[in-house]
Formats: sequence, C-alpha cells, structure tokens
Amino acid sequence: MQTSCLKFDNLSTHQLYDLLRLRSEVFVVEQTCIYQDIDDKDTQANVHHLLITKDSDLFGYARLLPAGLSYDTPSFGRVIIAKQARGSGFGKQLIASTIEHMQLLWPNQSITIGAQSHLVSLYQSFGFAESSEHYLEDGIPHVDMCLKGASSI
Repeated sequence: MQTSCLKFDNLSTHQLYDLLRLRSEVFVVEQTCIYQDIDDKDTQANVHHLLITKDSDLFGYARLLPAGLSYDTPSFGRVIIAKQARGSGFGKQLIASTIEHMQLLWPNQSITIGAQSHLVSLYQSFGFAESSEHYLEDGIPHVDMCLKGASSI
C-alpha cells in the first residue's frame, strides 16, 4: 500500500478522476444519496487529499480540511474504503493515517468531524467523542465528533 497526501494542484488528472469516481460510487450510488459532492472545498488552500493505493488502484481516500472551512477546528471527511478492501481492517488503517497526517499539518489542534452515526464506535476507538445531537445530513444520520488535543495520540 502506498499513501499520498496531496493538495489539489498536486493531484494528477488520474488521481483526481479516481477519487471523484470512488466518491460518486460510494456516496451517490451505493448509499443512494443524491447530493452535490463537488462542493468547492476540494480546491481550497490547505485542503489535502489522502489517497491510499495498491498497484495504482485507489483503495482508500479522505479529505483533510483546515480550521474554518467546515468547523472551527481542522476536520476530515469523504472517508472512503473501496468495496473490495472492506472488512479487512483497512478502514482503521485509513483513519489512523488520516489522523497522523492531520497532526503533521495542524499540530496541537483538536479535530472535529461529521460522522455517519453507524460509525460512532469506530471513531470512538480513536478517541473521538460525540459533540452534538444526531442529525440528518443528505438523508443519512450523522453526529459531530471531536478528538481533543489530537497531537497526543
């Protein structure tokens, strides 16, 4: 597995195509959720795209956002594991790698995420705690979660 953490302008056209295809496959088609995935955040300054590949196939992806873009703290989202890689613990590896990269980019800062409610226990295993009531986002139950002082993980 190879991990790359790149700003938008450093993504190749193939990497961009692959990540947008995977996001569409999972969030729009698989989860039957019609929403505007391309939301202008991808291209913003200091946004990073974490790609995990094997033999040039995209197996995992997360979007890392600086403070002030989605929340007052840095955050991440669009977390995806390709269907063929699910059930192997790969999701935990992706989240751990995402947190590690965020600590390098934004040290000593908390991380806030909008987690799908069925993934609460997964994020709790990394130290995240619920910080809001559950709510619907694009028809899917979510909850905000926060990892305090992420640099200490």
